[in-house]
Amino acid sequence: MALALAGGLLAAQGAASADDLPSFRQGLWEYQRTAGANRYAATECIDPGEDLRRQQTVLRKLGCKLAPTTHTGSAWTYGADCTVQLPSGSVAFSTASVLTADGDVSYQVETRTTRSGATTSETITAHRVADCPK
Repeated sequence: MALALAGGLLAAQGAASADDLPSFRQGLWEYQRTAGANRYAATECIDPGEDLRRQQTVLRKLGCKLAPTTHTGSAWTYGADCTVQLPSGSVAFSTASVLTADGDVSYQVETRTTRSGATTSETITAHRVADCPK
């Protein structure tokens, strides 16, 4: 459970320092997540920048060590090495992510997660669709 949470947080929200990531507009955002053959969709009223800062705190509490972010053009590259303590023992994994922003209303994150020598990939595409309902 904790591994799935940590992996999902890293991919969906990124692990970079919030000061090093682009700013996004608050509003109603639509997310499409592809992980292997699985596809998920969600819509949420959120400020992605604030959510990134909150998720960074969660990742550190889970035992992740965040790598410095590099930024070139519209792409931000970051990674994390994590060791999560579970009742059955510790689980170690690492991630490498590239967030590509299209202004403050759209982005895509491509993440590769490696655990026990096996690598999985997932992509999240997010775009702002409207103002939040009042």
